[in-house]
Amino acid sequence: MSIPIVEVFNSIEGEGVRAGKLCTFVRSALCNLRCEYCDTKYSFDKSDAVEKSVEEIVRRIDDLNCKTITLTGGEPLLHPEICQLLIPYLVDKGYDVNIETNGSI
Repeated sequence: MSIPIVEVFNSIEGEGVRAGKLCTFVRSALCNLRCEYCDTKYSFDKSDAVEKSVEEIVRRIDDLNCKTITLTGGEPLLHPEICQLLIPYLVDKGYDVNIETNGSI
């Protein structure tokens, strides 16, 4: 199983209670909404994505060496593998996982 991933990178969280903290962002492709105000329209489809296994995603996260993770998109909850495999694995490894969702799923 694979997940279409647009990018995995470290940055400073800009929203919510984690604002100002270093965070690893995992941006998946695909979105079921097309919000006019979206700042990541490049994640609406798979054109900028690479199919990655959960193992490949975790290796990249481990390489970035940050225990705070934000799963974003697109809409990350469109991918069953994120909920069924990636999130439980990260939590079991001691990562603090946050999900940015459009709330439709």
